Amino acid sequence: MIDVGGRKLHGCVYGSGLPAVVLVSGFGSPQEYWNPVIPGLAANATVVTYDRAGVGESEINDLPAHGEQSARDLHALLAKLALPGPYLLVGHSYGGFVARLFASMYPADMAGLVLEETQHEDNLDEIRGILTGKDLETFDQVLLPGFAAPENPKNESDFRNVTREQLKKSKPLPRMPFVVLTCRGRAYAMRPMFCEAALAAMAKLDEDLMGRLVASVPGGKQIMIEGTGHHVHVDKPQALIAPVVEMIAAVREKKNN
Repeated sequence: MIDVGGRKLHGCVYGSGLPAVVLVSGFGSPQEYWNPVIPGLAANATVVTYDRAGVGESEINDLPAHGEQSARDLHALLAKLALPGPYLLVGHSYGGFVARLFASMYPADMAGLVLEETQHEDNLDEIRGILTGKDLETFDQVLLPGFAAPENPKNESDFRNVTREQLKKSKPLPRMPFVVLTCRGRAYAMRPMFCEAALAAMAKLDEDLMGRLVASVPGGKQIMIEGTGHHVHVDKPQALIAPVVEMIAAVREKKNN
């Protein structure tokens, strides 16, 4: 348990060697779900996993649980662990929001960034522009209400829209090795909520938005993953391990030159 200032977070460290790889979990997910990739990554470098505030064994207390505070918490945790930066962050799903905010807030501490199955912050806004009729009605009445914040937000679920807005206003990502892993056609997981035409349009929009994000960093790379669901690191661990190990090698080579 690490005191990050106002609350304690639970974290684990595996392996050795720099750059340290920091695994940033998806929405409300405990660090144990990274277990399928930890051995493969820890054989190549130091690996850090942790639970964000209010998740797993970590405290929440009175501090907010939005993305910017989560990034501050992570920065404090890494300092307390005395692991030298810069760091290679791997963010899954909502954890990609936290990792991106960390990168925009602490660019000098970034060695590289890998996003696994992360949405673009403009996704919800732009979906409304491509849906019509029954599909738009379903989006507004069924999907969107789940993102609404309560009057007194407490956990990271309550702060989802706040985090999304923070990301929209954040500084651009720094120049660094950058890879985005996306499950092809992930919008189709929302059957039977939407018609096939709407699903196809949402899938294309999703890929286009993430492609735009990749293009914002010179040398950024987008990898489409086939035959897997949202949890690529569970379904196909090597699909995540391979690009991370490749990035570790690239960071080391650059440092040595």
